[in-house]
Parts: sequence; C-alpha cells; structure tokens
Amino acid sequence: MLFTKVWYRLTLPILLVMAVWISGCSQQESAEQVGLETEPAAPQTRILSTMMGDVTVPLHPERVVVDWNIGHVLAVGVTPVGVPGSLLDYGAFLRDKLVDSADLGNHSEISLERMVELEPDLIITWDQEKFQTYSKIAPTVVYVPDQYDSMEAEVTAMGEILNREVEAKEWNTTFKQRVADAQAKIKGVIPEGATFTVADFNFLKNPAIIGNSANRGGRAAYELLGLTPAPKVKTELLDQGQETMEASAEVFGEYVGDYLLMMVTEGTKDHSLLPDVWASLPAVKNNHIFKLDIHKYFTADPYTSILQAEEIADRLVKGQTELN
Repeated sequence: MLFTKVWYRLTLPILLVMAVWISGCSQQESAEQVGLETEPAAPQTRILSTMMGDVTVPLHPERVVVDWNIGHVLAVGVTPVGVPGSLLDYGAFLRDKLVDSADLGNHSEISLERMVELEPDLIITWDQEKFQTYSKIAPTVVYVPDQYDSMEAEVTAMGEILNREVEAKEWNTTFKQRVADAQAKIKGVIPEGATFTVADFNFLKNPAIIGNSANRGGRAAYELLGLTPAPKVKTELLDQGQETMEASAEVFGEYVGDYLLMMVTEGTKDHSLLPDVWASLPAVKNNHIFKLDIHKYFTADPYTSILQAEEIADRLVKGQTELN
C-alpha cells in the first residue's frame, strides 16, 4: 500500500502534464481544421472592363460561344463550343479547327435555343444590340476588332478577354515571323514596282475593287504581304480608307494593275461581265490573273489573314494562276 501511494504521487504530475499537452495538440488541430474549412476559396471569376461596362467573367472560360470573330478566339488556343455555320461557308481556313463545334445557324439570326443548350460560360459578340439578350444566357463580352490598330493588338485584346495573355503573346511572335517569311518568299519573284489589284467577281452586278479591306483578301495582300496597289486603287480606296468600290465594265480596266488577284467561285465564268475589256488588260496578256477561292478569302481575322497571305505568296512563286 505504501508503494502504491508513493508511485501515485510520483506519476500524477507526469500524467497531468501529458494530459495538458494532449489537450493542447487537439485544440491546435481543431483550430487548424476550422481554419482550413473557413479559408475562402480561390476566386473563379474576374471583372473585365469592356465597352459595355464591367462584366464578371469566368477566370478560365471553358465553353465559349462566338457569333462572329472566330479566328481571334482560335488564335489564342480556344476552340468555341458553338459558332454560326454560315460563317464557315466563306471561312474555309477555319473549318478544320471547328469540326466539333456546334452550328448556331446564320450569323445574322443566331439560334438562341441552340445557344442555351450549349450551356456556355462566356459569349463573345460583335453586336452591341445583342448584349442584353446574350447576357441573360451567360456572361457576354462585346468585341469589335476595328477599334484596334493592328492584327497583333486584336489578338492581344482577345487574350485579355479569355485570360490567355501568354498564348496571345506567343501567337503574335509567330505571326510576325510568318509575315516576314511570306514577304521574303515573293521578294525577287515579283518585278520591282509591279502593282496589284484585288477584285471580287461575286455577289455584285459589277466587279468589286477591294482596298485594305476587312475581308476578301485586301488585308492579306496589302497589309501583310505589302504588295503595291494599282495607282487608282491607292488614291481612291486605300488613301481614302475605303474598303470596296463597285467598278463598271467601262472603268474596270483603270483600276487593274500588273497583277490581278481575282476572287472567284469555282465553275463560274467570272470575267464574262467584261467582254470588251478583258482581253485588252495587260494582266491578262501577261498571264498575271490569279484566281482565289472566295470561300477562303471572305473572312479577314488575323488567324485567317496570315493563311491567305501564305497561300498568295505560294501561288505567286509557283505561278499558279488557276484554283487547282
């Protein structure tokens, strides 16, 4: 009995210390667990300043719908889940990247029902009037490329919208090199001082002369390849900021330079509009008429334009005047 009492007196302080230590550890673990449970989650959205005001958008959009500027989105490495199928009729350079994208119908009459079914987390539109309607479906950003002063700036802006600034910067670096390569390819092939005209023989009663246009090959020819425009094309279109003008048969020849890049649809008799003018054109006599498929050249986003410029350069080097 005496031994038991002595042992108890000796071990009791030790047991009390251990109990306090264990209790402290438990409380610390509980506090840490509570801290973990109450720590705020990382933000999944961000505020984007746009021409329509501040818009809350996903931090990393995964289901993007686009109603016009498809190429800008592709340039920063995002494949839209939905696009207007009508744009692909004249956007052949885009098609390979969009085989899994849903068709939203005609770009002027987007199917809202189909858009809702796709459950987008971000919609990118060119149309300010559609902003309120689209915003009821998902966060919406109005994007107008015309407000930027270069193709690189257009891609940079799209990179900011989609939180892909790094991808935009990388694409722009490659883009500049591709432009330089295309220009170098035709150097020495095109005679010094040779002039060019881009004309579209589709849609209108008379051919359309194309300036540094937002579509139909003008940007690829004049802005990217740096081809010299025919004198009247320069003074009446490029210098005036005009994208296109319709030229009747009587004056068409005045706008045609040494080379004619002619937007056509395969199988049509595109120069039949000019029976009295065609044969007399120097570009015709020198076999400098290069037919280009309008289905590849109607769109003019950076993604498409560089592909157009590269094709034009290849065709000029090879002397390939026909479509095939």
